[in-house]
Amino acid sequence: MIRNAQFVDIHAMTLFLQECHARSHYAKSGVVNVDVNETKRLLGAGLGRHGHKGIGSCWLQVADNDGSIDGLMYATLARVYAIGDKLMATDLFWATSDRARPTDALVLMKNMINWAKSCPLVVEVRCGVTTVISDKPEATGRLLKTMGMQDYGAMYRLDLSGEKSCLALSAA
Repeated sequence: MIRNAQFVDIHAMTLFLQECHARSHYAKSGVVNVDVNETKRLLGAGLGRHGHKGIGSCWLQVADNDGSIDGLMYATLARVYAIGDKLMATDLFWATSDRARPTDALVLMKNMINWAKSCPLVVEVRCGVTTVISDKPEATGRLLKTMGMQDYGAMYRLDLSGEKSCLALSAA
């Protein structure tokens, strides 16, 4: 069942995010760990702004299947490109586990989009698809396209975790 997250879910959502992290390339390389206190602070702050319609508002829903958190949507409203006079909705976390129902990810995203549409200043919904947890983001991209989203560019990453010092890139 997809439902609004509650403060009582913070511990279970934190465990779910730790489970997601364990599947990530960050955990596999041992470079980044989950800061549990920050995770709980972030979830609590978002829950306090859940469903609001202005800048900084959040949307938190979970896939709760028989008492187990198997999916999470945490989205927020921010100014378009940080300086716009209108807002965009963007996901911070949108993930499901292998235990989730096949439709859970879709319903979590649809509900977030419907919330964004209900917010008068929101002019776009933006969702990134990365290889943080999965090395096959194409399936997620196809799912987003079924909801009317379009390709909007690309993300690039420079891994600095192996760097011994911060060196400026030389202009060649």
